[in-house]
Amino acid sequence: MRLQNIKLLTGATLSVLISAVSVHPAMANPAIEIAQTQTTTTANAQIFTGFVKNIVGDIVTIRPESGPYRTLRIQRCVLRITSLVPGMKVRATVSGDQVENLTVIPNYKVVSTTVVRPATPAPRPTPEPPPRPAPRPVPRPVPAPIPAPRPIPAPRPAPPVRGLW
Repeated sequence: MRLQNIKLLTGATLSVLISAVSVHPAMANPAIEIAQTQTTTTANAQIFTGFVKNIVGDIVTIRPESGPYRTLRIQRCVLRITSLVPGMKVRATVSGDQVENLTVIPNYKVVSTTVVRPATPAPRPTPEPPPRPAPRPVPRPVPAPIPAPRPIPAPRPAPPVRGLW
């Protein structure tokens, strides 16, 4: 009986020890450490807001609210996810040549422009010739009437059979 208790105690101790060792690296960092790492990554970043002027492949030209045009290389999957189109207002966080964050500013109405071309007189349609009359249908031959079958006479009743009594 003592041997079973020792095995049980040893197994429980090992399972607690293994779970404690495996959970320790997976624990989340405290909020202070997260805040410190975020400030160091965005300290060298440049944030600007502007309108998308042109998109060619994965090259996006942005016209900032102040300053010269900026050309950014953005991955195509990010372009697909954000659904960027010319005229949208965006906020970009750039660190060196890398785009760290691209945010589409919502509630901004995109107005599309159209190209006005001079009106040219439309060619006059040629009048259509009058339609031809439809051909007359060919008369179908009427089949000869089938004679009615002759009636079959009803069978006569058999004469009564006389009994032998």
